[in-house]
This record gives sequence, C-alpha cells and structure tokens, in this order.
Amino acid sequence: MYVVALDVSTDDRGWSYSILDEQLSRIGAIRDVHIGEIRPGKIRGNHWHGRRREIIAVVATDRWSLHWDTGAGTPVRTRCFEAGAVAVAPPRGWSHAVRNDGAAALWIFAASDAPYDRHETDPVARDAIPRVVVGP
Repeated sequence: MYVVALDVSTDDRGWSYSILDEQLSRIGAIRDVHIGEIRPGKIRGNHWHGRRREIIAVVATDRWSLHWDTGAGTPVRTRCFEAGAVAVAPPRGWSHAVRNDGAAALWIFAASDAPYDRHETDPVARDAIPRVVVGP
C-alpha cells in the first residue's frame, strides 16, 4: 500500500495540501474524480478494483484509520492517523476502506484512471472493515 503524507501550506486563509505529479503518476491519466465526506464513526470504501487504479487523498482534522487486505482471504491490515493529509494508492485487487475514528468530519478526494459508470462492476465489494448491519 502506497501511503505518503502530503505537504501542507498554511496561512491566515487556512490550510492547503498539494497532490504532486509524483503521486498522481502512480495512476496515470485521471479520468474520474470524486470528493466525499466521511462523518464520525462512518466508513467509505470497503471495496477493491480489478481494472481501475486509484489515488485517495484523505484530509482530516482528527483521528482516522486505513484498512486494507492484499487480496481475497488475506489478513486485514490497519494503520491509524492523526490530523493532516495523506495520499493512499491501493494496488488493484487490494480491498481498502477509510474509517473516521475522530469527532469531526473528514474529506476524501479520489482520482482514478477510468471514468465512473454506475453500471460498471468495478469496484467490487469486499470488507476491509466488517460491516455492521442494523436490524429493523
């Protein structure tokens, strides 16, 4: 799993993080970008990609964790983070998930090398974090 802290530039306007060409080059041409919020205690991801490559920037003001496996049937690994910004590039076939372990919302910016198509079978669900199913 490729993980790198992003450089921060801060002034009286607030913070700004850059995803550099050396990080973006891990996926090639960018064909899709999505931005998402993860509220405290919630999870995004829990899937893997068979065809597309993806880089995810996580921007947080509190604690969060990254969970991944290296393929079906492999142990799940976890890495915990504090406030700041990190870029993550999971290899194809590796399930990955981001969990907000803090008390404030965090943001993800995800770019991939394939256009989004809601009818596409990539990504494929596979839990890197067990899902909690709440009954009726």
